Amino acid sequence: MVDIYIKDVSGNILFREKMELSKVSELLLLVKKFTIPSSSLSGAGWTEKETDTFTAIAEMIGNELSRNFSIQELANHAGMNRTKLQAGFKQVYKKTINSFTHDLKMERAKVLLTAAQGIGLKEIAGMLGYRYTNHFSAAFKKKFGISPSTFKNNNSRN
Repeated sequence: MVDIYIKDVSGNILFREKMELSKVSELLLLVKKFTIPSSSLSGAGWTEKETDTFTAIAEMIGNELSRNFSIQELANHAGMNRTKLQAGFKQVYKKTINSFTHDLKMERAKVLLTAAQGIGLKEIAGMLGYRYTNHFSAAFKKKFGISPSTFKNNNSRN
């Protein structure tokens, strides 16, 4: 068993759970899934500084899923215009910033629904930047074909 903590950007603990090592391994595989291999950057036509910027933007999104960044806000943070940021991000990650963010939120939702026994859908939706639980539920169902409550019930028995 391992203690897992989820904190907000201020360092306040939002979630604490003892978790099986196998669940921690799943979480680490999820993180690895959203890490770009260096081979995908070669020949992409972007400088090392630019690819580092795209990686930093992806990490910023992943670290703050409760925030819904605008493209302009990300571009300002990256120090480049919207068009360049969007084109480079898409070339490096093979998806738009919005679809990357959505996919990351949905994968994180699966982990939280599986591991977080004491947290309800409303709290999970809030952790992922959804203002309304029904919007989160609709997005989850569209992505995975099952409601988050059904998913949670099916996975809490295992």
